[in-house]
Amino acid sequence: MTNEFENGRRQVARECLKELNNLPQYDDKKVTEILDKYTPKFKPLNHMRFSAKSVLGYYVRIIRKEIKNG
Repeated sequence: MTNEFENGRRQVARECLKELNNLPQYDDKKVTEILDKYTPKFKPLNHMRFSAKSVLGYYVRIIRKEIKNG
């Protein structure tokens, strides 16, 4: 895993998180649509054995936690 790939994954996850934070209220369908929208951008960066969508969700949660905890 190189830093370029890691930075790319985090950048896509940040863009996705920004759009998720702009939702007026949590809605599973909207969240799924947003994750589906960013999955094709994330897929070439995903080297792991898990699906690109689940790894993207993982990165979004990690970045959200980092922002929350400073």
